[in-house]
Amino acid sequence: MKKILLVSLLITLFLSCSTQQYVATSMKGEYIPVTGTNNPDKRMADTVAYYKHRMQEVMGQVIGSSAQYMVVGKPESLLTNFTSDVMLGLDTEYTGGQPVDLTMMNVHGHRSPVPEGDITVGDVFSTYSFENELVVVRIKGSNLKEVFDGYAGIGGAGISGNVKLVIKDKQLQDAKINGLPVDRNKTYTVVTLDYLAEGNDGMKALKKAESVTSTGLTLRDFMMDYIKAKAKNGEKIASKVDGRIIIE
Repeated sequence: MKKILLVSLLITLFLSCSTQQYVATSMKGEYIPVTGTNNPDKRMADTVAYYKHRMQEVMGQVIGSSAQYMVVGKPESLLTNFTSDVMLGLDTEYTGGQPVDLTMMNVHGHRSPVPEGDITVGDVFSTYSFENELVVVRIKGSNLKEVFDGYAGIGGAGISGNVKLVIKDKQLQDAKINGLPVDRNKTYTVVTLDYLAEGNDGMKALKKAESVTSTGLTLRDFMMDYIKAKAKNGEKIASKVDGRIIIE
């Protein structure tokens, strides 16, 4: 049985046209059970049923296919690797013409697995349920090294396949990008989420970025467009666990 909390609140009013002030004098709340014996409003019930049907039609549309069942995990996983690698393909029109050096994605930015076989709009909404936006971060190598230290501390997360991290006892032992050590003086172009750029999920060092640029693209829409493009070419989406993050 579901319960709805009804809260009755007297709001403080300040009327500039009056010398009298009104203030809240009380507040109370109570639980009122909603059961099958309640009499629903027929017009409202019909309206809800209509939109529920329409939503099911939209969410049930098949937009692509997956070659495998993808789940999240640490230090890396099929799903975190898949998302991170797709993000690496962000067009340079969003980066000021700069090539993307690497991407970062948090594990819990995925809320459900990607099924094997048909993928529907609803599946994409289930996996990428947050309104996370893709952002472009410009960050010095010295601070990027601190970001990788954060990866070591949390035991791994999503990162593009051109990065190799070696972790031992939650300490970063080695970090390479495209086979090269991190250049402390170089400014790297990183595609990540606004949520992580704000320093969440152990990524505090990202707040030291030289700049953070909005793309106006949600991760969900970006991933959906990728899946549709693969289907248009007759291809299934796929991923692999390749040792990009190693725990010794």
